[in-house]
Amino acid sequence: MSCAWKVIRASLSAVGAASAMALLGADERPAIVTDSGPGWTGFRGTGRDGVAPRDARPPTRFGPGTNESWSVAVAKGHSSPIVIGSQIFITGQEDGELLTLALDAATGREAWRRSVRPRRMEEVHRTLGSPASATVATDGRAVYAHFGSFGMVSYGLDGTERWVRPMPVTETEYGASASPLVVGDVVVQLMDQDAGSHVVALRRVDGAEAWRVERPDMRRGFGSPVAWTHHGRTDVVLPGTIFMVGLDPGTGAERWRVDGLARITCTTPLALGDWLYSASWTTGGDRSAERIELSGFDAVLKANDRDGDGRLSYAELPEGAARERRKHLDGNRDGHVDRGEWESMAAIFARVENQAWALKAGADGSVTSAGVRWRAKRGLPYVASPLVHDGCFYMVKNGGFLTCLDAATGEPHYREERLPAGGDYYASPVLAGGHLYLASQGGVMTVVQAGPRFEVVSRVDLGEPVQATPAVVGDRLYVRTAGRMWAFSGGPAR
Repeated sequence: MSCAWKVIRASLSAVGAASAMALLGADERPAIVTDSGPGWTGFRGTGRDGVAPRDARPPTRFGPGTNESWSVAVAKGHSSPIVIGSQIFITGQEDGELLTLALDAATGREAWRRSVRPRRMEEVHRTLGSPASATVATDGRAVYAHFGSFGMVSYGLDGTERWVRPMPVTETEYGASASPLVVGDVVVQLMDQDAGSHVVALRRVDGAEAWRVERPDMRRGFGSPVAWTHHGRTDVVLPGTIFMVGLDPGTGAERWRVDGLARITCTTPLALGDWLYSASWTTGGDRSAERIELSGFDAVLKANDRDGDGRLSYAELPEGAARERRKHLDGNRDGHVDRGEWESMAAIFARVENQAWALKAGADGSVTSAGVRWRAKRGLPYVASPLVHDGCFYMVKNGGFLTCLDAATGEPHYREERLPAGGDYYASPVLAGGHLYLASQGGVMTVVQAGPRFEVVSRVDLGEPVQATPAVVGDRLYVRTAGRMWAFSGGPAR
């Protein structure tokens, strides 16, 4: 497929294909570790892989009143906690305002809060969504928070406002959730939606637009970008509709694209050394199950266009998959589905195939579909991103099923082992101290021994729903539930 993207502006074009770190002077390099200690500095940690440093030793048996350091009530929101130095950062929603919050990591007390008030809140899922879903990013000197209803804001670690960048309201029906990525001297924000999908890079120093790339072939998506450093260069890796794409962080120019993603990608990829991993699933993309197919537009129009205007209102859409996905089809939100909208979605439904895969970059740094070493189509996650550690590739499937594959070959160590907590899994797994921490949406966290043999270590009921991914720093586990933030530490290693 030829590239349909257009680079609108590239004010950083002078740096060309320089690596991300080469974009910065020595005094401007991100200070991911401060004098006050290591942190967990973005969605899924500093490495965006869900894996804590090897010396991390959080408790495996914990819960309300057990190895509990503290718990505090916090504003509602689904963003995951990050930790930098002595502070925890989250976002939230309260009384029509969108909040960026700093908590003291030692006590949980609120250190500061800053708010913005959008003109209109984005549409979110009535029970599962939140307009405060994107996880805050940091470069060690400032924090960057994105809200689909407002745009991006940046504050110093002391709460001083650095800049505010309003953006159009995201239109996805479920809300925006892609978390910002700090790479080089820019903050990258992915904004895939039903129409007008694009990715934008803002300068860390002042929020000015560095570059912007339109993504007309991408529809709604909820995964976050990651930085992949290999063969002496850094790529910004973007999940999307069917395709994963790599961009130059300095200009936004596309370097490569590889197919094999779901039509709606909710997970975030993993970049480890020369390897890139993905796992994505959504309804209608399984070859072995009932697929979603859209008939030719002319036939559907002839049978259903009652007012003869050459397009389909929501009421005119045929019953079943089309009507159920009317807002997905109606990208421009004009209340009708025209030929272009119908045929673009029909092509996506026809091509998509849910799967997990592992790709190794070529010896020359090339990234192509030929580099995919294995593909797997069972045990796929919907929202929870995969995790790789010590040669094992982990996926948690809705319903409470854990799969472990060999990360190099895709061969199963075990497949779809039942966890002691069913339901959906929206929080992504994290790994620390040789254990996996898996939080169900219902609020039950299961601790599993890492490695090729399935062994449940403990089961913890937190008493409230969990959508946010936990954070681990040292011996402490930070967990955000529907209305509280918890810190657990102490106890035996297992």
